[in-house]
Amino acid sequence: MNTRSDMRRKKNKQNIILNSLIGVVFILILIIGGNMLFSGDNDTAEDQQNSSAAKESESNGQDEDVKITEEENSDEKSETAHSDQKKNKNQDQDQDDHKSQEDKNEKDDQEKDDTQQDENEANTDGADEPIGTDQTGEHTSSYEKGSVDWNEKIKAIQMATGLDDSMTLWRLESGGGPQKSVAKVSPSDEESWMYVVNLQWVDQKGWKVTSVDKQNR
Repeated sequence: MNTRSDMRRKKNKQNIILNSLIGVVFILILIIGGNMLFSGDNDTAEDQQNSSAAKESESNGQDEDVKITEEENSDEKSETAHSDQKKNKNQDQDQDDHKSQEDKNEKDDQEKDDTQQDENEANTDGADEPIGTDQTGEHTSSYEKGSVDWNEKIKAIQMATGLDDSMTLWRLESGGGPQKSVAKVSPSDEESWMYVVNLQWVDQKGWKVTSVDKQNR
């Protein structure tokens, strides 16, 4: 039969066990809560480190991108400047070549004109002097082809104009007096213009060319 004291001891023992269990649970709560707190702080610190590292990496990446972009822009500007310089140089060279070609063409044209002019202009060297004659006695101008006087007229004309036997004789007639003649001649392959040659007879000296004019036909 349990006595009151036994019941009190039993109750005290139960209280001690209960209090011990409560203490153990409280300690476990403290331990778990501390671990969770420290774990959260570590995670926060790690997140902050990771965030800082990511920002630094992103910043470095942006710096690299900016550096690369600047280098690309610099290379592009350099290439553009080189291309523009080369283009300008080629344009200057083309202009120089074009000008040189124009100068050459102008010089060639001038030389051609001078040559053509030399060919077209009459050779009046010695035109002030009679050509000489085989005729004697009183002179009578003759317009009979093949006569001595005719042949001397032709010789004087050729000497004055520089033409040869292939020249085209358009007309040979009196020049307004018994001792004057006028001839119209041109190169054999020319029909657009002609020489008008005036001749004067000088006694004992032959026919003398007094003028040579170039006219359109």
